[in-house]
Amino acid sequence: MLRLAPSFRDAFWVTPGGGLDDGETMLDAATRELYEEVGRDDLPIGPRVSTRDVEFEWEDWLVRQHEQTFLVEAPDEFEAQVLHPHEEPIVGSAWLSVDELRALTDDVYPDGLTELLEQLGEPKIPRGERADGLTPREPRKMI
Repeated sequence: MLRLAPSFRDAFWVTPGGGLDDGETMLDAATRELYEEVGRDDLPIGPRVSTRDVEFEWEDWLVRQHEQTFLVEAPDEFEAQVLHPHEEPIVGSAWLSVDELRALTDDVYPDGLTELLEQLGEPKIPRGERADGLTPREPRKMI
């Protein structure tokens, strides 16, 4: 999960993602956004697990967006690295369990994410545990 803190609204948590560039498919955009927002281009984009149409305000714009959420499984945790930190209001990242997502006081997007994760079932690495046996990391500031 990425924590965004734009100057014009309260901070919130969101899955990596964004808009389509000219000529891109949704899959192309998912691959590009994963690279730009977390620094990984080696993770296969899995099946689409959710589709929704949303409308929201972003600064002075009204945004109407068709969203598709894809499942991306990582073999282990990694620290997200933003490709263009001066262009993105991303201030942190964290690996969060469903219970940890529910406990956040910031908004979490997409809406219904915890329910979707519960429907998908447990990942290969149990939520709230790391493969190396260490305790989960706290959200951290990214460079």
